Amino acid sequence: MEFSRRFDTAAAGVIILAFGLTVYLTKDFLSPMLLSVVLVFLLAPFRSFIFRLTGKAHISSFLSLLAVFIIIVSVFMLLTRTILTEISNLERSGALYNIQFYSLSGDIEKQVEVLVPSSILQYLGDLGAIPSTIAVWLIPRAESALGEFASNLPILFAQSIVVIFFTYYILVDGGSFVAQAVDLLPKNKRGLTNRFLEELHDIYTTLFTVYFTTSMLSGVLAAVGFFLMGIPYPVLWGAIIAIFTLIPLLGPPVVFIPLALYYLINGEFLLSIVLLAFGTLALMVIPENVIRPHLAHQSARIHPIVTVLAYTAPIFVVGIMGVIIGPTLYGFLLAVYRTAVYYREI
Repeated sequence: MEFSRRFDTAAAGVIILAFGLTVYLTKDFLSPMLLSVVLVFLLAPFRSFIFRLTGKAHISSFLSLLAVFIIIVSVFMLLTRTILTEISNLERSGALYNIQFYSLSGDIEKQVEVLVPSSILQYLGDLGAIPSTIAVWLIPRAESALGEFASNLPILFAQSIVVIFFTYYILVDGGSFVAQAVDLLPKNKRGLTNRFLEELHDIYTTLFTVYFTTSMLSGVLAAVGFFLMGIPYPVLWGAIIAIFTLIPLLGPPVVFIPLALYYLINGEFLLSIVLLAFGTLALMVIPENVIRPHLAHQSARIHPIVTVLAYTAPIFVVGIMGVIIGPTLYGFLLAVYRTAVYYREI
């Protein structure tokens, strides 16, 4: 009996050690795995619709991923064609050769002098040094970011492959895998586990569906705002905003900041400022702090404080991937809490 207990203890220690080593070796792919979980919930309605038509899990999962791939590629192709068209138009008009950066700095200085009160300007020091100071601060950081991105391309490519494979196989076999795992538990714990999984499924569906809905609403807001500002291709830019909002590592700033810089270089200072303000307020602040918490509170009985913390607080600790990690962890803890409350009331 003593030998059996020692054997069980040793076996448990070996299993825990192996599990810890496995987690350590795959730690760089934990975020892609979580992203796969998010994609599974986002694609679930579309996958269920195709499954009702085909009755084949593999086909419906593949077509769901293929649809996402086609949408992303189509938008990128439209974006590339738009950029090439605009560059060609600029070259034919000679605008690229007529840009005077010193004149542009002077224009910016004059605009700031008009818009900013003199009482504030006296604290800014020499206004003429602002453009050069910004350039000195920005250029090294841009070069560093580009260099880091280039050096991480192999890792990003490998993580993308992991996301695709994980998403596909979770869509195909996720349900049966979870059911088999539950069957391994003691019979008196299966009811508790199934209740927890039901709560977790409902919470994740709400959180990630709300995330998707918020992204689509951000795209609509972007299209309307760009149209009112007279920016060409507003629908295209709105679609790009919606898609990039779904990508945690990127987001709306990848779109509206280059647009603002484009208009700034072309001398449209006021439009550039309006675009930056609109992008920050309408595409970042309002969706993250108003739309998303409101939708989550209405559809899943999740308190706005929880949703705000889930989507924003982790960003300050782990970076932009906190948008994925935060809802996953907060949703998990909320499912534990609701399960405990449910069984306490029985």
